[in-house]
Amino acid sequence: MRDLPRLAYTRKEAAEMCGVSVDTIAKAKSSGALKAKRLTQDETRPGGKELYTYAALEAWLRGLPDA
Repeated sequence: MRDLPRLAYTRKEAAEMCGVSVDTIAKAKSSGALKAKRLTQDETRPGGKELYTYAALEAWLRGLPDA
């Protein structure tokens, strides 16, 4: 059986993959610079795991200024 490509990552995995801290990912999401997907569709239930797609992470990194 063939492994499927990974489509989304937890905040911790996203931070590790991008080489930044979990706080940096959280701040980017809070500012609107990085989009996340929430697993729950129930608006009345707070919480739920957030996932970051590879495409969203790539777009966020490309949008950062060059050093």
